[in-house]
This record gives sequence, structure tokens and C-alpha cells, in this order.
Amino acid sequence: MDASQTRTGFSRGLPTLFTNIALLIATSLPAQASEPGAERQTSFSDRNYVPGRHINTISPVTIKERNSAPAKARRIEEETEKVIWTDARGTETEYRMYYAHDGTLLDFASVCSNYRTGSIDYRNCRKAARQWFGSKCNGGSAAGKMYCHARNAFRP
Repeated sequence: MDASQTRTGFSRGLPTLFTNIALLIATSLPAQASEPGAERQTSFSDRNYVPGRHINTISPVTIKERNSAPAKARRIEEETEKVIWTDARGTETEYRMYYAHDGTLLDFASVCSNYRTGSIDYRNCRKAARQWFGSKCNGGSAAGKMYCHARNAFRP
């Protein structure tokens, strides 16, 4: 280690480097808008207001009208399936699961809505429904994709 370095490895000339950088920045900044001889405006009113240049202005967004036909009303299909749920004790229970869909999206709120919300049967039916959606999942058709989405996004 030579004499110009400390134990941490920093050079003793580091403070002079910072001073040089500060001087470089100070000399490169533009002169202040208020020159020593100019008076500052201290009173502001509607009579002496002069707007400055526009800062952060953007052109207004133009709205384009759509030429497409209005969307068709979805046809909701309601279905009931038998699903089996095996609990932690190994007991299998069969549930009649009701659900509604439009062929591409499943209405998660309708799953097992034939049971009272919050009941043990309702909760177990929804757990079984999630497994059943996974078993029906295949990426080939729109319905298969709907079940894959339900398997991944449906939270009992």
C-alpha cells in the first residue's frame, strides 16, 4: 500500500476530486434568471399577470368512433355436475355442483350456489369443483381453456 492511500483503500486526493466536480457543475449551470440589476416582482394580481411559457402541456386526445357492430349479448348456460370431494379423513362425499358459463368464461360466484353460502357443504363443494375443473382442462377447445382458467383462477 503506498503512502497516498488509507487503510480503506480510498485515496487522500478524493476530497479534491469532489471539489473539482462541484466546480465543474457550478460553472456549467446557466446564469440565474434574476440578474443583480433586475428587480423582482413581488406583487401579483390579474392586472400584472403575464403567463410564462407552457410547461408540461400535451395536445388533447381525439376520440375515434368505432365502426364495429355492437357486441352480441352473451348466452349464459347453466349446468349441474356431480363432483366428489375426499376430505382429510379419507371420507368421500358427492356433491351436485351448479355453475353458469357463457362458453368462454365461468361465473365464479355461481359455482355451488345451490348450497347455502358459508356452509361446510358449500365450501367442500367449491373445493371439489376446483379439482373437477382441473380434470376437465384441455387447451384444445374454448371450453377446455375455460376449465383451465377456472382451475388456475378459481379460489374456493
